[in-house]
Amino acid sequence: MTRSNFDAPDDDSIPIGRCVAGGFGPRRVCGGGRGRRGPRLLDPGMLRYLVLKHIAQQPRHGYDLIKLLQKQTGGLYTPSPGMIYPMLTLLEDLGHVTVEAEGNKKLYAITEQGRMFLQQNQALVAAIEAQIETRLDAATQHLRDRLMVLRDAVLDRVRAQTLTPEQIRQIETVLDRTIAEIQAL
Repeated sequence: MTRSNFDAPDDDSIPIGRCVAGGFGPRRVCGGGRGRRGPRLLDPGMLRYLVLKHIAQQPRHGYDLIKLLQKQTGGLYTPSPGMIYPMLTLLEDLGHVTVEAEGNKKLYAITEQGRMFLQQNQALVAAIEAQIETRLDAATQHLRDRLMVLRDAVLDRVRAQTLTPEQIRQIETVLDRTIAEIQAL
């Protein structure tokens, strides 16, 4: 049987925590699936399909994709630049997107080959989006919104000015107390 680099091996030859080369695809082939924060909302393979779908809708910059994916996941997942930009390079290498320089930014557009790939995998894309939707329960949307407000408040305070060591300790104390109270619920 021929196996592409998009498939995980059928045996247990890859220890937990090790990745299969070319670990992109619909099946999770890297790691044990759980970290400190719990199961990942999107693995790199899933992300690849969503990125390509968003580029198919209109040409996009990497930063725009990061913000769009953050919005699509209700703030539950924000891909890092270290995840997005290598993926965009991979999509370009595969012939699925083209890149055009716009000053110091790059604009990514889908190719005909990328459209065909997306069309061939539209059921998988729909399944990925359905998985995201199940995690975006309307009852918890208000909590996610409040979490984003808290995050922005902390970041705004840190960016506004140089904090004294006492101010940093005060912010840490408030955050630690909040975390403890939430975990105690």
